[in-house]
Amino acid sequence: AQVTALDWEARVDFARRTLDATATLLLDRGTTGDLDLDTRGLTVLTAHDDSGLPVDFTLHPEEPILGARLTLHLPRTTQSVTLVYRTAPDASALQWLDPAQTAGGAQPFLFSQCQAIHARSVVPLQDTPQRRITFHATLTVPSALRGLMAAGHTGRTESGDTATEAWHMPQPIAPYLFAFAVGALE
Repeated sequence: AQVTALDWEARVDFARRTLDATATLLLDRGTTGDLDLDTRGLTVLTAHDDSGLPVDFTLHPEEPILGARLTLHLPRTTQSVTLVYRTAPDASALQWLDPAQTAGGAQPFLFSQCQAIHARSVVPLQDTPQRRITFHATLTVPSALRGLMAAGHTGRTESGDTATEAWHMPQPIAPYLFAFAVGALE
């Protein structure tokens, strides 16, 4: 099976330098058995299928360049799978800047650089230019900051000290083009 679409929600944590995220992967066809995904430094907390039933998974040993293969063991025909996970503070695709490193000097800044195979450190997926995905994404950020993404912006809502930015990418793109930034942007 191939991943064709991603529904991604992430909460940016500047203090821990992590993203707490949920990724729902839509498959090109219903599938049963093992599904392999690429990861690097991700802590996978849970996985469930489109019926809400738990999916067992194996996170294989880390390889120096490729990261760790994540094998989902799908016990029944599944069209989508949802994973809850956390990125590592040293995720290879994420650059965390302290306020002193920014032009304004008052707010932190985060940006992603997923080329060539670093998307796997942000979201578990089939991280190869051969695969193309569409996506819906939301980022929850401190309300004083803005999120930008390489996709069409569909809205921003604020609730207390956080804001949620939303985007949609209807054209299938390679995973290395998955890009975003969070900071004091105008």
